[in-house]
Amino acid sequence: MSEFIERHGRLFREGRIEEMLDDCEYPLPVQGMDGIRVLATRENYRDWLLGWQADLGTRRLREDVMRIHTLELPRKGRFRVWIERSFGCEGHERVDLSIIYYCRFDTPRPVIEMIEFGAPPRTDD
Repeated sequence: MSEFIERHGRLFREGRIEEMLDDCEYPLPVQGMDGIRVLATRENYRDWLLGWQADLGTRRLREDVMRIHTLELPRKGRFRVWIERSFGCEGHERVDLSIIYYCRFDTPRPVIEMIEFGAPPRTDD
């Protein structure tokens, strides 16, 4: 599973957006700080990802860290993955993101059913 998520992140960094579109089911809900947005089609997701890349490129940010924080045990074929991503650029403020992918097992690989920008799960110390 971690290989699937790492591949998805690598495709984004390399600008291989078209390949990322196959990893998701549509419509694709995306929950962010400003509410939920439903990306109804592959084309909507493509445009959304291109917008992210343009914004990061304008700010000249590069991804320094992508780490799987927590991988939930599957229940009825569904599971969540908490991911930490960090972008930085010399002379600019870092952008740290916590992302949750809601996934299900499918063939030949897992499928992302929803994306949520939020905090990583708490760990008991």
